Amino acid sequence: MNRITFSSDQLPARLGDAARFGHWHEQFEALTCCVDYSRFEDCAFRAQFQFAQFSDVRVTLFDGTLRRFARSKSAIARGPDDDFCLLLNRGTAQLQLSQFARDAAAGAGGAFLGTNGATAEMVVEAPGEWATVTIARDRLLQLVPRADDLMARPLDPGQPALRHLKRYLESVLDPNDAGSDPDLDRHIGTTVLDLLALTLGASRDAAEIATLRGLRAARLREILAEIRTNFTNPAFSPRSLAQKIGLSPRYIQAVLHETGASFTERVLELRLQHARTALMSRQHGGLKVSEIAYACGFNDISYFNQAFRRRFGASPTQFRGSA
Repeated sequence: MNRITFSSDQLPARLGDAARFGHWHEQFEALTCCVDYSRFEDCAFRAQFQFAQFSDVRVTLFDGTLRRFARSKSAIARGPDDDFCLLLNRGTAQLQLSQFARDAAAGAGGAFLGTNGATAEMVVEAPGEWATVTIARDRLLQLVPRADDLMARPLDPGQPALRHLKRYLESVLDPNDAGSDPDLDRHIGTTVLDLLALTLGASRDAAEIATLRGLRAARLREILAEIRTNFTNPAFSPRSLAQKIGLSPRYIQAVLHETGASFTERVLELRLQHARTALMSRQHGGLKVSEIAYACGFNDISYFNQAFRRRFGASPTQFRGSA
């Protein structure tokens, strides 16, 4: 995976605000397909940028105080390409795209499709954050033959595929995950492309494939994230999870079954590992074993003791004594 992370905090502290922006602009303009930038002059310059390439899909996340982006004829001549680019608003400030004599606005959660092959201007009403997905023109047209008709037109922010795409992009660009695996990169690229195709209205055959492949993978990632966040809640269940993310309990169980571990098995393992860590920690030395069990999501101490012994070969009390 080709990954680039940039923060304006990395710039020399001695530089003034205008110099910081100028230094950033000089480096960044060459990186991003020859795009011209301007910033909000009434606030300090700030920019956080993450880029990663997964096979033939390029993904970026941006957060900062840039006000205007323009791709002129001269910029296109310096860096010619006709890739499609989906822009997804991750913040609250409205984004406005002008291309092909059309204007498209994207509020919070909204998105629009553009191209690097034609002059364009995007204006942000206030400092904001967004994501982009860039893909070769011929690659996207294989899945969405009428993609050209969608350019510079707002996309429905309520679409499930668009919602899943936004969450998936944020998860795959986790700054703590800097590993590189070609097979995993291809899988991520395929999933992003499938979700993009579903968002734009893929052809019937492509949509069926993408639903089975991309959307299911994104939903699994969302399910696993919710489990990791909520496993210490004793009331956490497939039903409560289903209500939160808008899926059926049966669907959740089926997707998890494909991974080789059920909902109950995953939650139990997380609770046991959490309890094991707490029992080893001096910070929790003053807590009773039962208090640790309750804090980890168990509401039956007898069951906790049995499950812990079965998993780690000793009772919680024995484990704490030997730690």
